[in-house]
Amino acid sequence: MWFCVFLNTEKKNYHYFFEIFFNVVYNMTQQRTIYILSLILLYCSCYPNSNYFGVTSFDKIEVPSPQSLIDSYLKKGAAYLYKPESFKKDMDSARVNFDSAFRLSKEIKDETFIHKCIFYYGELLFEENKYPEALVNLKKTAAYYHKNKKFEEEAEVWKKMGSRLFWKSPRSYTSIEEAVVSFEKAAMLYKILGLKEKYTDALKSIADAHLNQGRLQLAEKELLNVLSIYKKMKYKNLHFTYDLLADTKRLKGDLGKNLYYSLLCVKSMEQTGDLRFAPAFYEQLASAHRDLGHHEISISFLKKAISIIKSEKAIDYGSLYETTDLLSRELIAIKKPKQALHLVERTISEFPPKKSDDKAQALRSLAFCNDKNNQTAEAEYNYLKMIELYENEVPSLFLIDLSEAYFQTGIFYQKHQKLDKAKSYFHKSLNFPKGIVELNQIKEVNLSLFKIDSAQGNYLSSIHHFQLYKDLNDSIFNEKKNKQIEELQVLYGLEKKEKELSGLKLDMVQEKGKTNQAINMIKWGSGLVILLLIGLFLFWKSYQSKQKNNKLLESQKNEIDLKNNALHKLVGEKESLMKEIHHRVKNNLQIVMSLLRSQSSTLTNEEAFEAIQKSQQRLYAISLLHQKLYMTDIVREIEMKSYIDGLLENFNDTFDLSDRIDFKMDIESVYLHETQAISVGLILNETVTNAIKYAFPNQNKGTITIKLKPYLLKMILEISDNGIGLPSDFDLKTVSTLGTTLIKGLAEQLNGQAMFENQNGLTVRIEFAKANITDKSIN
Repeated sequence: MWFCVFLNTEKKNYHYFFEIFFNVVYNMTQQRTIYILSLILLYCSCYPNSNYFGVTSFDKIEVPSPQSLIDSYLKKGAAYLYKPESFKKDMDSARVNFDSAFRLSKEIKDETFIHKCIFYYGELLFEENKYPEALVNLKKTAAYYHKNKKFEEEAEVWKKMGSRLFWKSPRSYTSIEEAVVSFEKAAMLYKILGLKEKYTDALKSIADAHLNQGRLQLAEKELLNVLSIYKKMKYKNLHFTYDLLADTKRLKGDLGKNLYYSLLCVKSMEQTGDLRFAPAFYEQLASAHRDLGHHEISISFLKKAISIIKSEKAIDYGSLYETTDLLSRELIAIKKPKQALHLVERTISEFPPKKSDDKAQALRSLAFCNDKNNQTAEAEYNYLKMIELYENEVPSLFLIDLSEAYFQTGIFYQKHQKLDKAKSYFHKSLNFPKGIVELNQIKEVNLSLFKIDSAQGNYLSSIHHFQLYKDLNDSIFNEKKNKQIEELQVLYGLEKKEKELSGLKLDMVQEKGKTNQAINMIKWGSGLVILLLIGLFLFWKSYQSKQKNNKLLESQKNEIDLKNNALHKLVGEKESLMKEIHHRVKNNLQIVMSLLRSQSSTLTNEEAFEAIQKSQQRLYAISLLHQKLYMTDIVREIEMKSYIDGLLENFNDTFDLSDRIDFKMDIESVYLHETQAISVGLILNETVTNAIKYAFPNQNKGTITIKLKPYLLKMILEISDNGIGLPSDFDLKTVSTLGTTLIKGLAEQLNGQAMFENQNGLTVRIEFAKANITDKSIN
């Protein structure tokens, strides 16, 4: 170590170096010497050209205290920990600093610093998604602060815990509820300590959590309370509260109030000069204008937001792609689809997305623009790729993004008359907790489902969806109208004027004599008669309208019944035709098998005979399947247990197994689609045939086990034998036979993968997802 210090010291200062060295050795204790020498090494490494060693006594050297070193380590670690992107190298650097701080804290036995280190270890565990261990650390820190009556520090820990649980991935109602509990504990402590601003901020976090749970009424009530407290405090940064209120109103379908709070949000931000979240707030305001049809105004705010995002050093890709998506849609709304597509492509080229959620957002924008520019194939590919990313790779922090992705994909398929696919995606878009999906989107989904059901002849379902659409449309309109009336009453004091006018009228009535009272009585009587006549007229009109509607509904019902009867007849005819087809296919396959059998009787070449025999076995597997389809009422699905029993009987007849091979079956009574049943039958045929021929040489006895059963969301097919297995030098990765190639190919047709295990015999295992009879991909 001293040699390193020596090398880093300037030549003119060497005498100072030796003077210090001897002073350290002779004038200090061993423990203090090690500590001072470490500091000298650190200083010389950082400042090799300094003249610091001009002193001749350590009494003049200012040695940092252990507490200041611990604090320095913690600050360095926190700087790495809280970087915008959580890269592993940053987390490793943070851990190194926290480890140094923790060791030194334990050496000096400082409990406060020890628990600060425990807190930061908890934060690291949160970054690594180890929530149970992280919560233990933070709760331990909170308990220490509570025990030592450090209530503000305890409140900060609860608030941090609430934030971590609020952003937990995947997000759930339960994790947000746990976040609410933590925020409430923090709020209670802040209130006791009289820290009103921090208390109100905690209340705002609780309201935000309720908003993300879809509890819109409760969230709105809490946010209005927060706003009231902030105003009494004369707190200036109200834009965050206005932003949450705008979100609440948008989700409730109150578009007028959404615009109102979005305007207040931007105004507060600009007045205070707090522009940290300017792009998000301008985007919120642009969306509010868009919902009201103010497209040109919306475009101006979106361009402003994008300009700010691009001007920042660390570009927020999520915000950039989200804002670009909104801008492209607004350009299309004003009939500029080519300009919209060029905007999205240029953004992707200049700022390639790195994270999965950014890629999904970019694909959504690209797909929408492709479709509007008549690039249908490209649009469909990008929509499906977007759905795949959202379902498999994007953290589910914001369920609303996945809901919107389903909705927009449904709109695309509806436009291109692929109604079954559109219907499937529309239903998926609604399958979220109440309050997560915007009412406006729910309304549009029901309108689309009404149109699809009407086109497909599902009239009862279409009437149901139309009623839901109408109810939502009326609800949104009436709520908006009522809110506007309330605003007018508040702004112009109509209620006060009405009270003053009522009082004035009362005074005038009291001052009038008996003659005026009689006149008033006549007027009231006339008015009542008129109202009665109007009521009778309206009642008669209502009765007429109901009679007319009843007749119309009865006519529609009769029409629906006729169409349903026709459909049942068509389905019956189709089933009969399908059975006939399967019967004829089975007969044709048996003719081919007979021809092969006749041909094999004349063959002398063993390889040719074996090839024809294998072909017969494969044809039999297919023929047996068509026989089952002909004999069953379900013409598209096969009961696999009886099908496999039929295959095994054929093996016994073909190979004359007698008692040499014992078949063990573990097969549940499941139905598979005919295309999957064919693949399973051919895999069984190939695997069992190979096992019979090669696994038990010299007519040895053996056991072949066949399993077919559902496991979680998949089907498991496993064929194993206790024979000699594959040769030790046989590598399935490099050597491919016709049999293994066929098995792998058939597994891929099942959307599965074949796995071979060569231990105590050979085991072939295939996992695949069961296809539904309505699945278009299997037709």
